[in-house]
Amino acid sequence: MSVIRVADAFLWGDKKLTEKRSSFIEETKKSHKGGNITLMAALLTLMISALLMFFAFKFKVELKEARYRKDSYLCFHYLNIQTENYFSDMVKFNWAIRTAFAATFSVVGTAQAEAVWNALKIARNARHLYYIKGLVSNQYCKGKISILPYLQKQPFETNKAYLLSPDLDGTAKLKEEQWKITYYQKPDGIRLNKSFCLEAEMSAEGAFIPNFKIKTQEISMAGFSQLKCLSGFQ
Repeated sequence: MSVIRVADAFLWGDKKLTEKRSSFIEETKKSHKGGNITLMAALLTLMISALLMFFAFKFKVELKEARYRKDSYLCFHYLNIQTENYFSDMVKFNWAIRTAFAATFSVVGTAQAEAVWNALKIARNARHLYYIKGLVSNQYCKGKISILPYLQKQPFETNKAYLLSPDLDGTAKLKEEQWKITYYQKPDGIRLNKSFCLEAEMSAEGAFIPNFKIKTQEISMAGFSQLKCLSGFQ
């Protein structure tokens, strides 16, 4: 009987040991499975976060590029409109000043004609200064580099201080019948291939003819086109 009991005890112990081992293996498997799910969830969260950051950065850059384009065209359009209006007014002043100058040589009313002639020149110079002020200080253009070409390439002859250098009769002298102005706004925080310059080709038939024309085009700063943009600042 003792032998049978001992055998039963060994069998019972072996059974319990097998059960414990099986339970331990199952718990280990469950633990590993849960760890894999947690790791996958962490990786997925990291990937989504990275994508969100990428698209947020991309949107920020594209927003800057849209503002860069809008600001460039607003300033460019403003400067061209101001130049066109200025040219039209200067042609009118030229006719009035020349007429008044011719009147100073008449026998009657020479003093009055000279006073009118001088007053017209003062008014013309004031209009010129108003044009300069509009180029330098306005709500559309930022930075000196954008307005400098318009100061340097004014329609009528000026001195180093950008004041008019009139003819003997006091009329403004046209520099040339055709000239080009390159507008460029320095890009900040945008892709280089999205930056550009704007070119205005201006023409006039004379200082007394109000036939002022402007042709514009956009030039990309990418590749060799950049040389064409930069050449406009010479």
